Amino acid sequence: MKISVYSLARLVRALVSVVSIALLIAGCAPAATATPIPPVTLDTAPSEITSVKASAEVAPVQEARLSFLIPGPVEEVTVAKGDVVEAGQTLATLSSPELEYGLLQAEAALRSAEFDYAYWELPRTNRPPERRELAEQQLITVQRSLDTARAEFMQTTLVAPFAATVISVEVQPGEYVNPGQVVIWMAKLDELQIETSDLSELNVAAVEIGQPATVYVEALNQEFEGEVTAIAPISGTIGGDVVFKVTIQLDEQPDALLWGMSADVEIIVE
Repeated sequence: MKISVYSLARLVRALVSVVSIALLIAGCAPAATATPIPPVTLDTAPSEITSVKASAEVAPVQEARLSFLIPGPVEEVTVAKGDVVEAGQTLATLSSPELEYGLLQAEAALRSAEFDYAYWELPRTNRPPERRELAEQQLITVQRSLDTARAEFMQTTLVAPFAATVISVEVQPGEYVNPGQVVIWMAKLDELQIETSDLSELNVAAVEIGQPATVYVEALNQEFEGEVTAIAPISGTIGGDVVFKVTIQLDEQPDALLWGMSADVEIIVE
């Protein structure tokens, strides 16, 4: 059967009309309700920290690297490595004839000034009071000179600032030393403490003096109780990280504890 061009055109118009009506009906239909997505809530509150941990090392409560304030040749060393010394004990001396001679002169001058003052102080009518006052002023001046000479000569003697054990002696008699050069190293080996080595700056803010701590000493395979006694006000670095040294005093020091032993520390901060 043949379809004329006119019939074909009518058919196309009819199809377009049907499609248009379908689209119109679809547009008028109510839209489907979208299912809402439930919101995701993030817990941004910081977690509660109850303790911080760090590696540590056993160290003496007190140590000192001693040196002379003036240069000169060493005259005598009176101690050796391992000796236990008392506070104020002489450890080493310098040879300084100039300072020794100056002290002797000052002592002689004082004796002379004392004799002169005693003479003019005698109650006699023919001794004017102004001469006595002059002798008194001279005595005061000479006494001050003697004090200065003694202080200068004392710099030739190195004494122990506290009771401790001599760790090392770095000089020998006859050796010339300069000011600030370490001569003797000493430390209190009978009083040891724990010092952290890698406590992060992120954790040190939670640490306070007086907080309890547990210290595990690997070499002794034992745990010990203690408390925080000091927090370094200045940071250090380890592997590029900022760290702070925290000091822990043990409640009881075991006899087998030695300087340099490694330890693990847990500080209770809650």
